[in-house]
Order: sequence, then C-alpha cells, then structure tokens
Amino acid sequence: MTETELRQSVVDVMRGWLGWTEANGKFRRIIDLYNTQNPLPRRYPVKYSDEWCAATVTAAGMAAGLQDIIYGECGCGKMIALYEARGLWVEDDAYIPSPGDIIMYDWDDSGLGDNRGNPDHVGVVEQVVGGTITIIEGNKGGAVARRKLAVNGRYIRGYCTPDYAGKAEEDDDMTQEQFDKFMDNYLARKAKEEASQPWEQDVIRRAKEAGISDGSRPRSPGTRVENMAMVLAAVGKSG
Repeated sequence: MTETELRQSVVDVMRGWLGWTEANGKFRRIIDLYNTQNPLPRRYPVKYSDEWCAATVTAAGMAAGLQDIIYGECGCGKMIALYEARGLWVEDDAYIPSPGDIIMYDWDDSGLGDNRGNPDHVGVVEQVVGGTITIIEGNKGGAVARRKLAVNGRYIRGYCTPDYAGKAEEDDDMTQEQFDKFMDNYLARKAKEEASQPWEQDVIRRAKEAGISDGSRPRSPGTRVENMAMVLAAVGKSG
C-alpha cells in the first residue's frame, strides 16, 4: 500500500466507528479490541468506565493492521512519549497535518505563546481543507465524533506522526511468494508467445530440420538442461 492508502486505512476505521457511543454500548467494542494486546501497555486493561480517547486511536491502528507504527497506549502523555522517543512527535506551530496524523489537545491552553501543557485528549486527523482540520475522536462527549479546528488553533498540543512512509517502503518489498507467483505468470505468458519475425521463423525451421529442437515455446527462457540438450543434438551426441 502507498503512504496515502495507509493513512486512509486508519481514517476509514475511525469513520466506521462514528456514532459508536457509551449510550448505545458500541464503544465497548473499541475497548475490547484495545485489551486484546499482548502484552497490554503498562499491563493495564482499560475499563469501560475509563477515558477511552487514546485507546480508540490505538484500536484504530490495530484494526487497520498498523500496530507496528501506531503505538499502543491508553494515556495521552504516555502515547506522546512513545512517539517522542522515535523522533515522531511534532511540536511546531507551522506544521500542517495530514490524514492519519494523531492530534493531541491541551484544554488548559491560554492561546498565548507555545502550548506546553499536559495533553488531555487525542484524535485522528481526517482531512485538512484550507485552514481547517477535521478530526475524528473517541470519547468526544461519550461518542466517536468529529471536531473541527483551525490549523495552529488554540488547544493543539502537537502531533504524533506515525511513520506511514517507512511502512509503505516495507510493503513495496516483494516476498518470495509474490516473486514466485510473478515468475510463474511471466513464464506462462512467454510460453504462449509465437515467433513473429521472419528470421525467428527461419531459425525455428532450420533447428527442427536439424533435429535440434521441436520448435515449441520459442519465446520462453531456456533452462541449462534444455540448452545442453540442444547443444548435444547439434553436435550429434544426443544419444
């Protein structure tokens, strides 16, 4: 998957959870998913009575299959520390986030100067249009819901930025199984190709007349054994 597709996969999970609330009980599925981690971050199973915004971000990463780059935590401060340790924490007023970035809030932000307070809440950036960020959050008024903020607006503490680009590069590496399938398809396609050039057809005719080859699979790569057999036939030692 490309970086854009990886980012979108997390956003799509969060969109799928919109409307899951404490009132309808669906939020429990998010916490249940979070609690399947083994080992659990800090060995703490999140309770249904706990704040669950960070657990939602973690669970979204799990549901998207990206738990290797979206680090598991149920606390905002501890989540920041995980990204900060990897150089993936951004605290820059000029930063414009991308979908899939993780936004941290501090509700005590005065709006004056650089906000360096303790983080209180977290969500996933859904999109940025013009100067407006749309975020999807768990535990927003007891629900998975959207919020809109201005870029570099008040209450933004900073961003955790999962390494989607690095993950995309890893995904580009071909596995042995993928390579074998590719080669099987390639060889099958070449085996069906006919010799179309006059000189190719002349070579095939002469080889058949000399008993060197039956003329089949003219465009297929030859194995060493096949090449040996044709050489021996050419020098009259095939038997």
